[in-house]
Amino acid sequence: MRLGIIGGGRAAWAFGSTWRRIGWPLAGIALRSENPIAGLLDVPIQSAADLAKDSELILIAVSDRAIGEVAASIPQTKAIIFHPSGILTSVRGGFSLHPLKALAPVGEGSDLRHALLVFEGAHRDTARQIADAAGARFAEIKPEQKALYHAAAVFGSNYIAALLDIAEELLGIDHARDDLAALAESAIENWRMHEDSRRFTGPAARGDREVIARHLAALGSDPQLAELYRLLAERILATAK
Repeated sequence: MRLGIIGGGRAAWAFGSTWRRIGWPLAGIALRSENPIAGLLDVPIQSAADLAKDSELILIAVSDRAIGEVAASIPQTKAIIFHPSGILTSVRGGFSLHPLKALAPVGEGSDLRHALLVFEGAHRDTARQIADAAGARFAEIKPEQKALYHAAAVFGSNYIAALLDIAEELLGIDHARDDLAALAESAIENWRMHEDSRRFTGPAARGDREVIARHLAALGSDPQLAELYRLLAERILATAK
């Protein structure tokens, strides 16, 4: 299926790179500003009107707040319009197809192989065909599920990165970034392997409130961070029983 892309960010790069790998044609890309993605994908820069004529599918890969405006600006077309937003529902009778994956910046290795592509909208068979060709997994959710689904994705990706930032700031050891990443990976592997209390380690999992109190005292100079720690500890204390 011949794809036209509107936008030049991480999702555009992930879908465009995947299209290149599987050998499907790219009609071109529409951009609002200078961006290396067209050269990296080796596709022409075109207008939305050109893409509407030349594409079988049009991917609107712009910020969530701009998707509606961009969709409305595309001329009448036979192309199926879809977008990768995790929270917005489909537009113009198309579908949404959100990769449940932290996407790499433009220019770095990016591929949807093995990712879970989460579909909502019309043209389910077309979306499933994309997932199958990409070597991705496929799931479907209802429009009313998207807000909670997307919140879950934020907890599972963005907030993990934010927590690792905090850990790096507190650790007090230079050049330990890889070690913290390995620590997080080992915790994720525990979580992957166990659905019971064995998925947790640490003082909250052991019910050691004395250690938790010492941690909270050490974090006392930053009340917001201490409260974040307390809330997470209480969550583990309540669920690790």
